[in-house]
Amino acid sequence: MFGILKKLFPDRRADWKHSVSDPVIGELVLSSDGDWWEGALTADGTSVRFQLGGDREPSLALVSHAHDIIHGFAIFSRTISDFLASEAAAQAASADEIRRLTLESVCLFWPDRPNDGMLYFNGPDEYRVWGCDYINRKPQRLRFDD
Repeated sequence: MFGILKKLFPDRRADWKHSVSDPVIGELVLSSDGDWWEGALTADGTSVRFQLGGDREPSLALVSHAHDIIHGFAIFSRTISDFLASEAAAQAASADEIRRLTLESVCLFWPDRPNDGMLYFNGPDEYRVWGCDYINRKPQRLRFDD
């Protein structure tokens, strides 16, 4: 049965590269489901994961945006810190937890919207996943799932 399905619906990613090298980010690896490209690096002493959209290879527009973040990481970090401080003030019930969040990953998934994405954070509660929209290169709408 599965052999028939594979013949009828072949994996479109079968002939794709599984990793590419970027001079700034380093190695980008195709995710197991082929939905994005993953890479990690340390910028200004902070470990950050990147997830970038693209088909046969990472989108050049999204790679360029990631390069901008990395090259201006001090400014990017200050923007994130200011955003989290503002959110801690606005969300009093979660203020202590918000103040303890650290950037975990930058997700730039949409080649047709290269200035938009999502940011995810590590926090003190292992059961909460904190994230925010990243619209026009600005963090917005901090929230969590648990």
